[in-house]
Amino acid sequence: MERHIKLADVEAVVKDVYEKYKDLEVDGETDPRLKGVDASKFGIAVTLTDGRTVTVGDVDTLSPLGAISLVPAFAVHREQKLDKQNKQHCCKRCLKENQGEKPKNLPISPSGVRLVSKIQPRGDADGKYDVIEDMIEGMMGSAPELNDALYESMSKTNIAANVENELAAAEYTLYDDAPIAIDTYTKMEALQATTRQMAMMGATLAADGRNPISGEYVFDGEIAPKVTAFMAVHGPSHLSKPWLIKSGLPAKSSFGGALMGVYPGVMAIAAYSPVVNDDGVSVKAFKAVHHIMKHLDLNVFDSAKIIID
Repeated sequence: MERHIKLADVEAVVKDVYEKYKDLEVDGETDPRLKGVDASKFGIAVTLTDGRTVTVGDVDTLSPLGAISLVPAFAVHREQKLDKQNKQHCCKRCLKENQGEKPKNLPISPSGVRLVSKIQPRGDADGKYDVIEDMIEGMMGSAPELNDALYESMSKTNIAANVENELAAAEYTLYDDAPIAIDTYTKMEALQATTRQMAMMGATLAADGRNPISGEYVFDGEIAPKVTAFMAVHGPSHLSKPWLIKSGLPAKSSFGGALMGVYPGVMAIAAYSPVVNDDGVSVKAFKAVHHIMKHLDLNVFDSAKIIID
């Protein structure tokens, strides 16, 4: 069954949602790691798999990728087929028995560090970072910018929290030198992009790895479902189940106030507002993306094939 939606209807809904929430006062604050952030900024971008884009508001304001950077990192991980390679070095039972306890209350995600540690080259900090940054740039069609001050601040916090030793004490399995994995993921989180760029990154995933503007395949389309599933399982912090049930859209969020959702074969939606709740999720971005899906009556779990004319 096919269901057709007019682009004009998408434009109208995005505009209406923006007008509804742009002046909304919400509980929360900007992340204390960010300096000089304008709390009034709010933008929404929708990019279709054919490159058509609908934008409104502050879509060209830079904000940290945060955990959203794990989406391209996971694409690299799957592209390198690291799961298969890891099994050549260690049996399934051994891996399962020696993962270690995930340390709690660290200023950096242990699972994020572990994912980055799996990416090749190993033992080469610059090489590992370059591979991930290349994937991000390919998916966005333009380069992100490193927030040097944020990166340095987060690195100092990791050192003060003794992250490396905490991971070691918990016997938390990493597949590369801990300092390299920690530093690389910290740098990834400190990369900045606009809402427009994040929507393009999501649209590349929705288009099975093909950048809608350049037409180039950034990664093999066969891994796209796995990357989208990764987003669905590891959704907005502490809100994964409610978010996926409410919105019907796999998504990732950033402590900087951005949220990016992907509708496979159709589009990506990105929204940005720097005021975040106690879980580090942007309240306005959360509401905006949720309501766009609701008002367009969209859900990735519906059986209908969506075509936007």
